Amino acid sequence: MYKNFGNNVYSVVFKAIELARVRCLWIMLFFIISFIILIIRLAQIMVFNDHSKTINGNIPVITTRADIVDRNGIIIATSLPTVSLYACPHEILDFKEATNKISTVFKEINKKNFLNKLKSAKKFLWVKRNLSPKQEQEVLNQGIPGFHFLKTERRVYPDKNLFSHIIGGIDIDNIGIAGIEKVFDEALRESSRPIKLSIDVNIQYAVRDELQKSIEEFHALGGTAIVMDITNGEILSLVSLPDFDPNKNTNPESRERFNMATSSAIEPGSVAKIFNTAMAFETGRITPFTQYDARFPLKIGRFKIHDFKGKCRFLSVEEILKYSSNIGSARIALDVGKERQKTFFKHIGLLDSVSCELPETQHPLFPKNWSDASSMTIAFGHGIALSPLHLITIISGILNNGIKYNPTLLKRDNLFKGERIISEKTSKLIAILMRINVTEGANRFAEVPGYFVGGKSGTAEKLNRGSYSKKANYTGFIGAFPMPNPKYSIYLVLDEPQATAKTHGYRTAGWIAAPTAANIIKRIGPMLGMTIKSEKEPDWHEMLRKVK
Repeated sequence: MYKNFGNNVYSVVFKAIELARVRCLWIMLFFIISFIILIIRLAQIMVFNDHSKTINGNIPVITTRADIVDRNGIIIATSLPTVSLYACPHEILDFKEATNKISTVFKEINKKNFLNKLKSAKKFLWVKRNLSPKQEQEVLNQGIPGFHFLKTERRVYPDKNLFSHIIGGIDIDNIGIAGIEKVFDEALRESSRPIKLSIDVNIQYAVRDELQKSIEEFHALGGTAIVMDITNGEILSLVSLPDFDPNKNTNPESRERFNMATSSAIEPGSVAKIFNTAMAFETGRITPFTQYDARFPLKIGRFKIHDFKGKCRFLSVEEILKYSSNIGSARIALDVGKERQKTFFKHIGLLDSVSCELPETQHPLFPKNWSDASSMTIAFGHGIALSPLHLITIISGILNNGIKYNPTLLKRDNLFKGERIISEKTSKLIAILMRINVTEGANRFAEVPGYFVGGKSGTAEKLNRGSYSKKANYTGFIGAFPMPNPKYSIYLVLDEPQATAKTHGYRTAGWIAAPTAANIIKRIGPMLGMTIKSEKEPDWHEMLRKVK
């Protein structure tokens, strides 16, 4: 009996031991599997996962941004790999110690402010963007818990100020905020394909350099210059001074950020006489040899229209443009009529906005009541204001056999269809007259031997609180070459240039803007593949008579 009892006890004890052993094995297996899962998850987080997308969902997603290149593939905006430092406050053991340590690496950090930010932030806080390798190593040496690195990229503009008003810039989160960077932000972030511009780096440098020299020489407040291929609307250079370095975070409201080429509304002055003359020819009854009375000033109410160094005689349309006669231009406008003038200006695009890829563009300004007085003053460039980009676009269309193309900052690989705004005959007449204006008229300082430059200068008094200032001018020059079949146009404006001994006390466009344009054309002509013409200068007056 005692033997059976012992066997039963042994059996119960053995089963209990076996059950405990099995349970221990299961518990051990559970912990082993859990540990393996934990290791795998940590590996995913620390090695394989993109931290920018996984850490608490608070860190911005950092994506690669495509390059921006000029028409020849030269990089003008690119992104370089870098690291940024952020903190996870919930992982930091001692806020004060962490603040003291991190401030030894970044001297510019305000300890009190940073400590308060650490205490108030919950899961994420940017510490420093785009660290240098030396800064990264110094942070590592500190060994501060709760501070982590994130692989990011830094936008770099190798040419600094050179393309600032074209490129625009990005914000601290790599998002485009102005210029090409803003307009093509999505494309630049979602594709690795570069954005190819129509701009030429070498031409841009030459134009900016000559414009800067002129601004300094004549003590101007600023200036702008544009070079365009009139056969397709491509902008080869667009400069606005003063400018800024997009590599640096500057005040977005600063004067340097204002793009004078696209955002300003400037009265063109006598440059507008080109539009007025083209309008006259388009009537079909006015020719370059039609005469108008320019002997006496023309009265408008209590005001009078005068000529600067007038001829005090009858002038042909050719002479009106050559001598830049305000009286003659006003009489042409009266002859054609205000309604036909407004219709023509509307037809060629002067009264509508012109835009390229830049978001900062100015709508033209003109009187709501297009009266006879308005018609006469608009004929010589007062009472209507438009951006330099707008003006060069219309003039380029007039000179391109009458076909206007919308301006573009992108390289056009395909042929775009333009819009006819005037007849071929009028286009040829205007081109010849612009050449005569340089060879015989007031713009002789725009001459560049061998390039057959044609052009027209314009000086306009600046508006100040509703009235014109006698002491502050815009001086501009529109040019094209080689005439009579030009391929390139140039327009530049200087803001409040001052007279010098070199200009004999004058601060008009013929003395200031025209020679600046000549200096630019001398430098960019060879870059454009233009060869200096060696043939004899044609008889432009004879050509004028033969245009059909």
